[in-house]
This record gives sequence, C-alpha cells and structure tokens, in this order.
Amino acid sequence: MKQIQKNDKIAVSLVGTLDNGTVFETIDELDPLIIQLGDEGTPKPIQRILLGMQAGEMRKVHLEPEEGSYGIRRSDLIQEIPKTQFTSKIEPKIGLIISMNVETAGVNHQVPATIVELKEDSILIDYNHPLAGHPLNYEITVIEINAS
Repeated sequence: MKQIQKNDKIAVSLVGTLDNGTVFETIDELDPLIIQLGDEGTPKPIQRILLGMQAGEMRKVHLEPEEGSYGIRRSDLIQEIPKTQFTSKIEPKIGLIISMNVETAGVNHQVPATIVELKEDSILIDYNHPLAGHPLNYEITVIEINAS
C-alpha cells in the first residue's frame, strides 16, 4: 500500500482540540482538507507525522504554541484605545470581537480584535488570534494520497 512521501498531495480529515478538550476545528471526510506536503501553510510537525502514513491511517499530534499556525501570544498586539474612537452603535463588552482598521506598509486592512478590558476612558483590545498561545492537538486521518 502507498505511503505518503515528500511533495505528495493528500486529502485528510481532522479534529483539532485544546488541551481541555474544547474542539476548535473539525474537517470531515466528506469535505476533506487538501494538503501539499512541503507547502509552507502546513506546520512542520504535522507534515512530519504525515510522512509514511497510508490511506485510512490515523495519528495524533500535539503542537506547542510556537509550532502551530497561531504562534505565541504577543503583548505588543494588545493596545489601549480611547473610548471616543468607538461609535455609539457599538456597545463595548469584554469578549466582543470587533473589526479594526490597521495600516501596514501604507495599506489599510480590516482585522479582528477582541475587547479584553474596559477602563473609564479607554478600551484594551487584543489583536492576537484567539488560539495564539494555546497548545493544539490534532487527530488526523489520511483519506487519499495524491488527491486532486
């Protein structure tokens, strides 16, 4: 039976969980994830466990924050913004995810940010991805090798 080799294109299903068991991602076999081994978009530890697997085989992998797609939590991505920058249409609440305009290299982008603290005259927002800083667990099943 064929084993996955470097540069193979494969179809996988997976379940991603946090250490406390919370499921953050599910991809089933009816709509699988297509991965090109060697692609930069797939974390290296996941690519390593896929090598040598066969269709129908399942493996588990644990990724520390610095190994995963979301990385570590960065304190420079937490900013304090004056309440006056918010419109009256938005009722700021802790945990609310809002869309913020951010300029990068002269280009404006809409990015999500989470309100983490309400102060008297300002609001603390966090631009980190909600999964940043969390160890991630994946249960990956190979569905097809050399998927199209």
